[in-house]
Amino acid sequence: MMFEGIKKPGGILCLLLCFSSMASVHARSVEKQAVLAALSLNLARFTTWPERKTPALNLCVIGDNVVQESFATMDNKTINGKALRVINRSRLRYLSQCQLLYVSTLKRNVLRQVLVELKYQPILTVGENKEFLKAGGMVGLENLDGKMQININLPAVEESDLVMSSRILKLANIFEFSNPVE
Repeated sequence: MMFEGIKKPGGILCLLLCFSSMASVHARSVEKQAVLAALSLNLARFTTWPERKTPALNLCVIGDNVVQESFATMDNKTINGKALRVINRSRLRYLSQCQLLYVSTLKRNVLRQVLVELKYQPILTVGENKEFLKAGGMVGLENLDGKMQININLPAVEESDLVMSSRILKLANIFEFSNPVE
């Protein structure tokens, strides 16, 4: 049996508390990612892409299972008359097929390289902090004192020929980080 070494009642209690603590951390992580996914969906609703004759809006997600699961519930929703297709990416290929790219975790140098490759393309890039903006990302979402803050790197948005609604811009902190070049 897996727990043969635990003979004391206190040991079992400790083990149960440990599992319950891990479950609580996982639940908070799932809740946080659900909020970030919903915010990303709303950002897409208030963004205008250059006219394309595509029936769907591709939302590509780079992240762990929790991140990918939180976006899965949005698959086939409608945004501005187009179906939203959620595509999980475990590899950094075919990102030019995305209209919206959500990046949860990437090493800084890899993130920077991805964002340089996507520069000038009409792909709304969304990440989880201001460091994402400094690397060339467009929108950084972060939790400050229990409230979600939207940070926008306006030059990066404008260089990609995207237009964000003034309603979003009024709610956001606007930054002007120059987009990295190759």
